[in-house]
Amino acid sequence: MKQEIHLKPFASRCAASITPPGSKSLTNRALILAALAGGKTKLTGALFSRDTEIMMDCLSKLGYVVRPDRFENTVEIDSAISGVPNSKAELFVGNAGTAARFLPALVATRVGGDYFFDSDKAMYARPIAGLVAALKAQGAAFEFLGEENHFPFRVKTHGLKGGAVDIDAGASSQMLSALLMASVAAESETEIRLIGETVSKPFVKMTLEFMRSFGFSCGQTGDGLFKVCKAARKAAEREIAIEPDATAASYFAALPALLGGACLIKNFANCKLQGDAAFAKVLENAGFVKTSVSGNDLMVEASDELPFYENTIEFDFNDISDTFLTLAAVSPLLGSKIRIRGIAHTRSQECDRIAAVATQLKKFCAEVKTGDDFIEIHPHWIRTADCAKNTRNAALKRLGSVLKTPLRIETYEDHRIAMSFAILASANLRGDSSEWIDIIDPACVSKTWKEFFEVLYTARSDSDGLRIVAVDGGAAVGKSSVSRECSRILNYMHVDTGAHYRTIAYALLRDGANPSDVLSVGQKLKKIKIGTLLESSSAKMTVNGEQVGDDQIRNELINSHVAEFAALPEVRNFLKCYQRSMSDFARNNGFCGMIMEGRDIGSVIFPDANIRIFLDADESTRALRRAKEGIEDSIAKRDKLDKSRKTAPLVCPEGAVYIDTSNMSKSEVVQKTLALILESK
Repeated sequence: MKQEIHLKPFASRCAASITPPGSKSLTNRALILAALAGGKTKLTGALFSRDTEIMMDCLSKLGYVVRPDRFENTVEIDSAISGVPNSKAELFVGNAGTAARFLPALVATRVGGDYFFDSDKAMYARPIAGLVAALKAQGAAFEFLGEENHFPFRVKTHGLKGGAVDIDAGASSQMLSALLMASVAAESETEIRLIGETVSKPFVKMTLEFMRSFGFSCGQTGDGLFKVCKAARKAAEREIAIEPDATAASYFAALPALLGGACLIKNFANCKLQGDAAFAKVLENAGFVKTSVSGNDLMVEASDELPFYENTIEFDFNDISDTFLTLAAVSPLLGSKIRIRGIAHTRSQECDRIAAVATQLKKFCAEVKTGDDFIEIHPHWIRTADCAKNTRNAALKRLGSVLKTPLRIETYEDHRIAMSFAILASANLRGDSSEWIDIIDPACVSKTWKEFFEVLYTARSDSDGLRIVAVDGGAAVGKSSVSRECSRILNYMHVDTGAHYRTIAYALLRDGANPSDVLSVGQKLKKIKIGTLLESSSAKMTVNGEQVGDDQIRNELINSHVAEFAALPEVRNFLKCYQRSMSDFARNNGFCGMIMEGRDIGSVIFPDANIRIFLDADESTRALRRAKEGIEDSIAKRDKLDKSRKTAPLVCPEGAVYIDTSNMSKSEVVQKTLALILESK
């Protein structure tokens, strides 16, 4: 009996940072190219999964020296200058499409070879006819033990002649990629002509660019025409970096679209070889998310609301077909009719993916239509023009009213179905964090990402656990605007402790207190009873049951006295316990995070905060910002008071992240701060 996993949804918006594994497509291409190049090759950032381990095992059986290091995610390959070392081998390729196409082409470069290939039963139905025909034309002889042009088979090899060769790669671009790579070992320059069209063209471009990174001369010379030069194997040493897997990243790029919030995808901003890296941009263009670059990382932030479309949104996923499952699986909660086309070839992958996804989606949707190359999805809730707020909650509420019991997802031994629907299961359908989707055979994800469910669990834990963020800095450094925006994005509670001091200053001045009369201030503080009122996601202080308006605490009188009151130990100690209690207030009101801004948050109030940030700017920049706000006070005077007070002077706490905002826009500071928050644990 197959195992099942019961997935607990996120209780709140997404607020996570994840690191995708290395690319399966690039890892297996790199292994083949390392075998063809000769010498020693070290791969860094390599993926360790069933598919890549199958490839490594097959290369070892062919006589290559393969040294994997799973802890460092590296693989070292020693390749003989003479070519494929062993003339005979029995090779098992599982259900790995790359291994099934790349390895027959690799062994075909060997003169006098005799190889037996077998696979999982699922691979018996997957297409290889176009590759077989091309390799036959180059001199290989195939004997099929079952259906013609399918696994299992025996192949006797005589090397590749080169010259002109035609290939039909209409069923899979992997067949064209296999021939392109193997042709570097042909007897002469190879000119490849594509019969008809191929699918997933970015994968072909990826292959060519990766071949060039190994020093091979190749390129596309015309429409459907390619040239590969004969290469001499060299006893050289090289190191090749593997990009993070773009398809794996797509799952976490979809999380904010579904849940709200934001996800930081580490080391993904500069991925250029994989077509699937465009998935996040597709979501952005459709209005589901916003993306930005933060260093080497990609920030994916939810749009404020789900977009409105009068008609069905149509997507062409021919170039990024592995990610069609990601979009399809989350579509029941996206509030629009969605049609995804250009995916006919996915019917012959790990399973008939169109049919499989449609069967599962019918459990969640009002209607699902399919054709040879498309799937069209109609969710139960579709946004109308007059519905402008709380659209994600509306989609959840409607689907929750339809689904009364948990549903089971059949994965058909397909890793991408399991991972895609796990993202849908992350939505808090009933608002009580109860499980509503079970995934059958979760272990199938080991084909490309063994740790997927552990990473998803960590993302949920990071998002749902109370995260305390301390933001400190002097006047006019951007504390308030940045803290408020980050709080809005993540739905964290926002606490402005500057307003606390202004409110206390207002109450004391109203009672006739003078900051120079410390004894009197202490006595008057005893009369003040402070409380908290929640206004949207901001915690507002009340004084003796009264909420004091902004106009009463942000004026010339308060501006001229607040720093003097704030410098008094009596005032700071009076507020310390109250400010520390804000974490409990946030938790009790259902928030999964709190951003508190001030001048001593990271040093005194929450020295153990998950992340402590200190914002700064040069004096002239701060004075200009202050003037734009219509405030005329002395930055230098305020700094002197803040930094010289005996109790909790303004300092950048040891271990805090220092950010100079002088030459940064607000959006740049927000993105940097947001990235730091999502990375914090």
